[in-house]
Amino acid sequence: MRRLLLHLFILSLLGLSASAQNWVEIKSKNFTVVTDGGEKRGREVALRFEQMRKVFGTLLLRDRIAPTGPLTILAFKNSKELSTVAPLWKGKPIELAGVYYGGGTNDDQHFIAVDLSSPGGWVVVFHEYAHMLLNTNYPPAQPWFDEGFAEYFSTIEIGKDKVKIGIPPPYIGQQLAAGLEPVEKLFAVTRNSKDYNEGDRRSLFYAESFLVVHYLYDTKNISRVGKYFDLVLNKGMPVRQATKEAFGMEPKQFDHELNQYLHGPLKWFAFAVPDVPEDVTYQARKLKDYQANAVIADLHLHSNDYFEQSKGELEAVLKQDPENVEAIRGLGYWYMHKGDLDKAEGYFERAAKLGSTDPRVHYMVAQAIFSKGNPDPQAMSDMMQELQKATKYDPGFADAYNLEGFILANMHDYPNAIAMLKKAIELSPRNEHYKLNLAQEYMAMDKFDNAIELFEKLKDSADESIAQSATQQLAQAHEFKDKPLMRLTEREQPASDDKEIAISKDSDELKAMEARQRGGDVDEKPDTRPMKYVTGKLVSVDCAKEPAAVLRVVGGQKTYMFTAPSAKRVVVIGANEFSCLWKDRKVSVNYHESGPLKGDVVSVEVY
Repeated sequence: MRRLLLHLFILSLLGLSASAQNWVEIKSKNFTVVTDGGEKRGREVALRFEQMRKVFGTLLLRDRIAPTGPLTILAFKNSKELSTVAPLWKGKPIELAGVYYGGGTNDDQHFIAVDLSSPGGWVVVFHEYAHMLLNTNYPPAQPWFDEGFAEYFSTIEIGKDKVKIGIPPPYIGQQLAAGLEPVEKLFAVTRNSKDYNEGDRRSLFYAESFLVVHYLYDTKNISRVGKYFDLVLNKGMPVRQATKEAFGMEPKQFDHELNQYLHGPLKWFAFAVPDVPEDVTYQARKLKDYQANAVIADLHLHSNDYFEQSKGELEAVLKQDPENVEAIRGLGYWYMHKGDLDKAEGYFERAAKLGSTDPRVHYMVAQAIFSKGNPDPQAMSDMMQELQKATKYDPGFADAYNLEGFILANMHDYPNAIAMLKKAIELSPRNEHYKLNLAQEYMAMDKFDNAIELFEKLKDSADESIAQSATQQLAQAHEFKDKPLMRLTEREQPASDDKEIAISKDSDELKAMEARQRGGDVDEKPDTRPMKYVTGKLVSVDCAKEPAAVLRVVGGQKTYMFTAPSAKRVVVIGANEFSCLWKDRKVSVNYHESGPLKGDVVSVEVY
């Protein structure tokens, strides 16, 4: 999704001039700045963003701010340069001082583009950057807080010595002149509500949300917001009761306080400019024109207005630099969005083979393979290796953990799948796709209470596809919880057979299911060992100690002994079920290594 800045984004960086060819890249700990305005200006931009990031932590009482994902800031020396990336209206660039691109479900990169020539100081930091920070640093909240905080954050002015915040935007008085909506109604607004989505109502909602957040900071009640959301979102308490318990007043009293506050002088607040973090250093390098063009083409790749032309721009970069990893990765991304997965995979693999340490490259290799569907054991092993590289280069790469969890689930390794999905959610606590995936794996593990808790929250999602899926699966989770034999029947029933299968109420599988529902420890500890893969000849299978099985596999000049604690739980590809009678068969085995030439089986493909 792309959204224009709600306000002008202006930098107080005057005095230097640079030629159009004078491109430089500045890297700080958390940001990459690419500019044609000179190294000094680039360093100033990186410094300001590091400071704003720290201001965010101050406002939300956070000592540690989690990374937001890759963010590149393109700082153009004038408005003419900025117009090359500005959104189009009737085919012409819109005049503005700054723009934000990114933030959609499938976006692998975020961009901010700004005009360095705009006069004045740092008047605002745009609305969407606050949302980026909230998404990775604050638990799920309600729209009034998210939008109110983003508007409040957008009032920041950073001077030489002081940070000012809370200066009311000009539209506030006009929007609220007709009076305030009751707090109880404001707090009940969802992302599906008309108040959040329709013209004038949306403007009023933004204005009043700003006022509430401004009031909470001014009265030093911002720390109570966390308690309010815990009561409403986690404990299901009605807005009226939660407001009283968290803020110490009934909604009507809150209305009275807010009305008085609106008609008094709205103060702004000042505090010292945050020190530059001690661990922040700046690396600068000059860029050739084609290297800068690769960054601009990457931004175009993430814009609906410029997406089609980005392909030609990336190809032009490769003509000048055939090993430009950014351009190669970009073309892979372009083909993936076009649905040409084979070409996409080829470009991503090419970038990876060039030794790229960009975690997105390795993630995209795995994503391209997975998107083609029904990967074989070798492909699964390749995907896991690429994802482990991605998280090695970026331990905070939530998408990589999510995809790893999805792959493990497809291999029926549910405990490890759940562990990976929980890690993804920890890194991106507001991502509902991750939560839906986790709920589905809880279903696979027969942990219906856990699944029901998540489905209950997701059924009201503003994302229609998530809400619909959660609603359907919620009903199924309740049914399986109440009728466990139905779950077992479905699990054992062949797709083409209409006959009912009789399952004993004393069966081991039913007992295991009931234990899992009670929270029992039934093969649920995740295996953190890396996945390995071997192809060879299955010489024999020893099932003397049922339900375990031992597989003897010769691969090359080595003989492996693989153990399956429960033969019935081994994922089998190429056969209907595991057999103790297999002999002299070609197989591929995914396993967790337990010793030299030893391992615990995850899956077996029989040829």
